[in-house]
Amino acid sequence: MSFFRAAASGRNCRIHASGPALCPRLAVLLCLLASAVTAADEATGPGQEAGLDELIAYAEAHNPQLEAALHRWQAAEQEVPQAGALPDPQLGLGVVLDQVDAGTDYMGERYSVSQAFPWFGKRGLRADAAAEGAHAERRRYEALRLALAEQVTAAWFEYAWVHEAAGTARANRDLVMRLEAVARALYRADAGSQADVSRAQVEMGRLDDRLRSLLDQLGPRAARLNALLGRPAHARLPEPAAPSRQPVAVLPERDDAAWLALAREWNPQLQAARHEIERERHGVALAEKAYYPDVRLGLEYAREGSGRMAAMDGGGADMLVGMISVNLPIRRGRLDAEMNEARSRLHAADRDARARELAVESELQAALFAYREGERKLRLYRGTLVPKARHALEATEAAYRAGNASFMDLIDSQRSLLEFELERERAAADRAVAAARVRALAGDPGLASDQED
Repeated sequence: MSFFRAAASGRNCRIHASGPALCPRLAVLLCLLASAVTAADEATGPGQEAGLDELIAYAEAHNPQLEAALHRWQAAEQEVPQAGALPDPQLGLGVVLDQVDAGTDYMGERYSVSQAFPWFGKRGLRADAAAEGAHAERRRYEALRLALAEQVTAAWFEYAWVHEAAGTARANRDLVMRLEAVARALYRADAGSQADVSRAQVEMGRLDDRLRSLLDQLGPRAARLNALLGRPAHARLPEPAAPSRQPVAVLPERDDAAWLALAREWNPQLQAARHEIERERHGVALAEKAYYPDVRLGLEYAREGSGRMAAMDGGGADMLVGMISVNLPIRRGRLDAEMNEARSRLHAADRDARARELAVESELQAALFAYREGERKLRLYRGTLVPKARHALEATEAAYRAGNASFMDLIDSQRSLLEFELERERAAADRAVAAARVRALAGDPGLASDQED
């Protein structure tokens, strides 16, 4: 099936073979099957009207990495009953294979059953350690789910930004084409210069190159988003709106200290680290219990040949024997090494948790700055710079037609408008990505107080 997916990745289906050429009918059949697989992928994918929330929900249901984390969590939960269970009982059978004195009676058989019982508290500690490991895997799953939502948000807004930037570049190229026509008309009327026409054509070439570069970036951006969604790289995606026109969850107003306190309490990676510390603490307690012996209780039933003969006369010589045995934990070097290992693991888990906490604090500070910076820039470009640049371009074009402005003034106005429009969309995308990053680090995807359109 993966071959068919790969075969359908391009606009034209191509069949490659290292041996003789494939039969044309077989090649056509493979192309049809590949197209059917691609169509099935698109039919089961998110709809063409899907927004960010639908994409995140789809990714949570189909991302293979998240599915793997879920199975690791489920597997860890199954370790808990295993760790707290008693070991299997032992059943024994003894038969005399050869007697020293062949003249004596037959010695009979022996049957035994025994059960080992770990020292008091060992089973409980093993079960508690396994439970903490399962809790840690659950928190890792939650951390990966939040990280996936952040990554889908970043990939979606990057894709939307490139898509909108390409549209903006195309519109500006069309604008320069119109200005170039004006410059040529003025030149033919001896009201302009050939240099103005040349400058317009150079600007058209620059914008055309920029447009081609942006269009080329759409493929990798789409492939990244499809990978997060668990889909083939060339699967069709919904048409994105401009980042500045998409609804964005607004973060609640909190100072940095409040955000850090929230992250310390709810960040799933920090919670997983705390569970790891508890698991290793149970490991230390279990290593202390290793200095105490385990107990084995059993019963043995013996049947002797002489007894069997006596039974014929109403007598009997069968025996039932109770047994108890203990292991002898006398290898102090091994036990001490086990204890030192457990303590070292506990110290390592504690230091790992501290390192993760410092990293979360640093990443949260950076994400909060990026969010506030993006919000400030978006207000600036959306409310001030873009409207003024558009008005300046219209005024400069009118002045140029009247002969009161140079063509370079017109080009500069057009460039300013293009850059401000791109910066507006970049700021909107950066703000949305930073907001998703803050929510992932704080450990709660539902932190938004409202949405801004």
